[in-house]
Amino acid sequence: MSKLNPRRTSHGTIGTTLLGGLCLGGALVYTAMIGASLVSPPASPLSGQEMTAMSGLGDLSLGPVGNIEVRVDDGEQVYEQNLTCTGVPDVDPAACAALAERAERDETDTPFDEVAPNAVCTDLTYGPQRATITGTWEEQEIETEVTRVGSCQEARWQRLRPLTDPLE
Repeated sequence: MSKLNPRRTSHGTIGTTLLGGLCLGGALVYTAMIGASLVSPPASPLSGQEMTAMSGLGDLSLGPVGNIEVRVDDGEQVYEQNLTCTGVPDVDPAACAALAERAERDETDTPFDEVAPNAVCTDLTYGPQRATITGTWEEQEIETEVTRVGSCQEARWQRLRPLTDPLE
């Protein structure tokens, strides 16, 4: 004969029910949290200053600012030209951006830096050209002369080529 168990419930059924209830509760909490994060907060209009601060574009300078006069003498003819950079790349001549790019690439404040006194240079002559450059560039006064005598001066000439070549 078999023994009768007055309690016919299984302990496994209680554990399974408890685990299922916990999973269901976790799923409901997760759904509530995700659902709340998908709801957009009420939109408040931003002022121009707030939008600039958020985008970080307010601190960007657009382009170089300067007014430069150049006189180039190649031994046979002399030409003079003026370069005005307003800081607006769409309006300024390409030479403005080219000079700023060269200064940035050379990690200098200005593309007009003189040759260092202790620089080691060759004595080769690369051409008879001589350029006198005066004006302002990024609020700095510029007054310099560039030749093509010696490798250091030739390097300066090449750096300033957007100015020493005839402007378009």
